[in-house]
Amino acid sequence: MATRTTRKIWCIKVARLRESIPLCHSVFLDTLHAMNLVSPNLAVIAVCARPFVTAAARLGYRVAVFDMFNDEDTRRYSSCSEQVVFSDGGFDAEDLWRKLSALDPDALIGVTYGSGLETQPELLGKISRNFPLLGNPPEVVAYVKDPRRFFPLLGKLGITHPEVRPDMPANCNGWLAKGMGGSGGTHIRRLAVVQPTEGCYYQREVEGVPVSVLFLADGRNATMIGFNEQWVSPATGLPFRYGGAVGNASLLEDVKECMANAASLVTATAGLRGLNSMDFMLSGKELLALEINPRLSATFDLYNIADLFERHLQACRGELAVLPFISPESKAHLIFYAPGDITITEHMAWPEWTADLPRPGVVCKAGAPLCTILAEAADAEAAKALVFARARQLGAQLRFF
Repeated sequence: MATRTTRKIWCIKVARLRESIPLCHSVFLDTLHAMNLVSPNLAVIAVCARPFVTAAARLGYRVAVFDMFNDEDTRRYSSCSEQVVFSDGGFDAEDLWRKLSALDPDALIGVTYGSGLETQPELLGKISRNFPLLGNPPEVVAYVKDPRRFFPLLGKLGITHPEVRPDMPANCNGWLAKGMGGSGGTHIRRLAVVQPTEGCYYQREVEGVPVSVLFLADGRNATMIGFNEQWVSPATGLPFRYGGAVGNASLLEDVKECMANAASLVTATAGLRGLNSMDFMLSGKELLALEINPRLSATFDLYNIADLFERHLQACRGELAVLPFISPESKAHLIFYAPGDITITEHMAWPEWTADLPRPGVVCKAGAPLCTILAEAADAEAAKALVFARARQLGAQLRFF
């Protein structure tokens, strides 16, 4: 039987080898399972888990993945992966629990998570009672995602935010209806256009540039990773659908200082742990806080810090180390939504700057996320221009497919 040290070396070699093997690797996986080298020691749950799984695998972790897409990149880097039913802003609790509970809790160092669980604190609680949870505990998530508690907290801390109310305003013009705990912008509607659904709160719409800060927290203190600019990709009935983001955004220093101060104050008060992000609207010279994302964020993918995932796990345990030098270059990602129904074939030639690629045989419906486009450049404006140019290139390529 292999020693623990030998097995760790093998796992690192497996993770590296996976980067160079074809995507159709069932024989390879069968061999590894027979050698008992790919039993997972970490589980990741997220709507799109690929950035986190890739980072964890490169650090030598054997990852079990539960996400909405089960795409080729995620399958490549995971020990095992399951596609989980997702609708109305959250995972199907029964489906997720059935698949997650097949894992042996004693074999895992823990379960960590990204988006998809904020609307289900009871499900997160069930997970935390049965597995070691590496992330914010359910009560913290419930606290910062409840507008009845979060916005009064911001007021006490002196952090400005748009006007918010729990009941529908008499005049709907200029107001947004937001689903509690939603993510990806699909939970936001203009109240004058769409009637609200149960579980909404109401926020005054503010024009400006959406920005965010990614940070590590240990329950008391916060360390900023980077400041981002975001954009939307509107669709019929989804005016605020998430479109993408660029890291190391070109923001004034006083704006970044204000964002960092807000994240630090909320961390100290709410007890945030691990990687989190905080969203704002930059309206002229005014910075308004919108929400906290108390979990792994998609903007994780925008920073070249080799051990950032490990630092997330450490921060979840209360350890906040000094960050290494962070490159001033900027990375951008853009969600490319299918322009029409597309059946994925084995012959599709995906550019090297695409990720989250659907498996052959999958039918991607019009308006659904098809893939992610990546770009990197010397500064944020150049990275953003490049990622949009690549989106136009892919769109043209698909028209001739």
